[in-house]
Amino acid sequence: MPRLSDPLTQIVILGFICFCCPGMFNALQGTGTYGLRPQDSDVGNNASTALSVVFAFSSLFAGALFNIVGHRLLLILGGLTYVLYVGSFLAYNSIHSIVFVVISSCLLGIGAGWLWCAQGAVMMGYPAENEKGKYFSIFWAIFNCGGVLGNVIPLGLQWNDPNAGGASDGAYIGYMVVMTIGALISVLLLPTSKVVRNDGTPVVKIKYSSPISELKSVFALFKDWRMLALVPMFFTSNWVYTYQFTAVNAFNFTQRTRYMNSMFYWMAQIIASIFYGAFLDREQWSRPTRARYGLILLAIVCAATWAGGIAFQTTFGPQSTILEDGKHVKNPADFRGIDLVNNTSEYIAPFFLYFFYGVSDAMYQGYSYWLMGALTNDTNQAARFAGFYKFVQNLGGVLAPVVQTSTIGNGPSAGANALGATGRGMGEMIVCVVLVFVGIIGGIPVAYKAVQDHTVEDGDDTHSEKHEAAVYETKA
Repeated sequence: MPRLSDPLTQIVILGFICFCCPGMFNALQGTGTYGLRPQDSDVGNNASTALSVVFAFSSLFAGALFNIVGHRLLLILGGLTYVLYVGSFLAYNSIHSIVFVVISSCLLGIGAGWLWCAQGAVMMGYPAENEKGKYFSIFWAIFNCGGVLGNVIPLGLQWNDPNAGGASDGAYIGYMVVMTIGALISVLLLPTSKVVRNDGTPVVKIKYSSPISELKSVFALFKDWRMLALVPMFFTSNWVYTYQFTAVNAFNFTQRTRYMNSMFYWMAQIIASIFYGAFLDREQWSRPTRARYGLILLAIVCAATWAGGIAFQTTFGPQSTILEDGKHVKNPADFRGIDLVNNTSEYIAPFFLYFFYGVSDAMYQGYSYWLMGALTNDTNQAARFAGFYKFVQNLGGVLAPVVQTSTIGNGPSAGANALGATGRGMGEMIVCVVLVFVGIIGGIPVAYKAVQDHTVEDGDDTHSEKHEAAVYETKA
């Protein structure tokens, strides 16, 4: 029977926490406009912007907080903010107040920063050097099962209502119940000091940090050339969600079809993470070779996927307006409105495109985590890396809706932007493609110069005695 103190057991528990909390969030987000009607996309975009702004700055300092209070408290409190967030959309269905939605988005930004920093530190710091890809794939598969299950429930509830405009109250309540369970599961996690690998070595070196020294360590990342080179990749990893979830899924499919698309998007993530994780841990190759081959494979998959995306973009996009409440808004007739039952032949190609959007996203984020994990084995430093990653990632989440609601986007805001829409949304697509490949280019120097067969931590010599003492005490 697996030990509770085994790093893999802890990763599995962490996976189920994220299955319940951000996994359900992803299911809701993946339908586009967070389950709201397509005409309420501005509410979803405002919520996303507020969330991303606070998430970014919360993440930046969450690494310091992790090293002071530990991961369990961050995960419990962070998980509960997901419950409040979904509750705000449930309330919006009745009272149509965006204020509660925005406030809840800001609180989730704080909580999500804590949760994902703790997650990143554990996932990158717990595995041995030759198991980084394996641990990522196990976590990512369990986590994304939440996105799959989170779409099965509302899909079943609304299958016989192809004209539904948004998620039902029952779907929102179901999300909230599962998220609450996930937050409470966090009590099963052990302190990092009690997690021991099978060979008897602890997963973390014993380091005691003051708040001031932690903040200095966080800001030092802005001078680390490896992190700076990866900024474009981090920035892009959440940017594309706005395009995929809203411009593609929300605007072009019926509600039940959106749930089906989202379910298979997250299923694609599970499949891709398993195979890509195994590829990145392939024992026959050295770790620098795996880093290079992994980047090449990522570039090939992204090129094929986004080529298909460009082709699909030519079939939809804003080019006319209608009057709604006295304002010019984008015309829904300019988009596809595909239903998986009523338009099956039209649905097949976009379905596979959306599936491969999920594949490419799992690989893009998986490679980011794998690279960071290859740069450190120390959970303290991994927490800082994870916080920096989420900080930059969410800056992309802040700016992506700005492009989407502009005149070159697929969801131009009401009024002047809707009237001045140009290019049928192709401008938004081009921005996505450029960012994806600039991110891949940024990964080249890290993959080719920074990744070594064995990670040598800064200060290894100064902390070796503490490390050996910790090993001795564990074995005793």
